[in-house]
Amino acid sequence: MTTDAPQMPSSARRLGKTVRWGRESARVGPWRADGSVAFFVPVADGAPPSAEFVRRCLELLAAQGFQRVITGALSPDEQRGFLEAGFEVQERLHLLVLDRSVVLPPVPPGPALHRAGPLRQRGVLEVDATAFAPFWRLDRAGLQEAMKATHHRRLRVVLGARHAVIGYAICGASGGRGFVQRLAVLPEAQGHGVGKRLLLDGLHWLRALKAGEIAVNTQLGNDAALVLYRRVGFRDDPAGLSVLSVTLPASPGA
Repeated sequence: MTTDAPQMPSSARRLGKTVRWGRESARVGPWRADGSVAFFVPVADGAPPSAEFVRRCLELLAAQGFQRVITGALSPDEQRGFLEAGFEVQERLHLLVLDRSVVLPPVPPGPALHRAGPLRQRGVLEVDATAFAPFWRLDRAGLQEAMKATHHRRLRVVLGARHAVIGYAICGASGGRGFVQRLAVLPEAQGHGVGKRLLLDGLHWLRALKAGEIAVNTQLGNDAALVLYRRVGFRDDPAGLSVLSVTLPASPGA
């Protein structure tokens, strides 16, 4: 049944939730620790949002007090409705894909891979802070959002001295597609195969789930990551991805 306005639980102001309008849906919520910025991410296995759905969601986010909205990494098809609704490109990203025909190398030997409970997730965030610029770093809520972005997900860490996290990877699958969502290694631990071990562990897990094409994106200029992805069989998709953003008008009475 189609409703007159998107529906968002009241708790979405604190933590990301799913917004639904008719058959369309997306994840929205506060961007990292900045309460003035919201994220807006289409569901992984849904149709690209229409401009009308995007506009209605922007009205809802403005009424919630947000001043700016940023999207996840969007394909050209996914971008269309956002651009029509007033979004602009904030950052362009490399998109790489791994076809199901590519034979994966085995996971190389190395330190054990571990699940990440609450205590180790703190270490995950510390590693993340060394790998990404401040605006793109995960906080605890952002990490939870990354884990909710797909129907199936896998978070694995590598531990170093004193059982501290030195690297981690998040992989996920939805709708028959696989995603390498996040991969980071402490600068001092790089060059020793930690990233490759985490990556191939996730890729073999995605293949076991029967994920078809597997995608990963990375920022322009991240040459070390590009070399790693290409070496295990990823190819560049010339379409690329973009992160979009828009400034919201002040809501009435604000």
